[in-house]
Amino acid sequence: MSNVVKFTKTKKGIPAKAILDVTHRYVEHRHRRVQFLPWNMVLNIMILLIGCLRTIALTLLLWFRPILFVVIRPLSGLLLIAFIICLFTHPAEQRLTWGFGLLSFAAFLIMYLYDGVLMFLSRGNMVNILN
Repeated sequence: MSNVVKFTKTKKGIPAKAILDVTHRYVEHRHRRVQFLPWNMVLNIMILLIGCLRTIALTLLLWFRPILFVVIRPLSGLLLIAFIICLFTHPAEQRLTWGFGLLSFAAFLIMYLYDGVLMFLSRGNMVNILN
């Protein structure tokens, strides 16, 4: 106990600059707009809604794809065969020949664009989705 050092009891003084003078303070009162939703929340809600609509559209398109392709694939093939036959059997009848050719190409284009829309909406592995 002989090593105990006793300190003198001194009070710390408060510096004069630390005291807040309330009478000289200026507070600006502006009319603030009430903001209901922050912009990042609105953006997140919009992204969620777009994702939901994309999922619903993808589901419907994938459900209609087999029905549509059961009709269009044979039709496209038959129209292509009719186009080739008309090229050799009716060379003078241009409207019939090119009508079959354009209809066959239109059926192929519908299948190609339909799969393109599915690829755009899915953003996933298309080998598992389209086969």
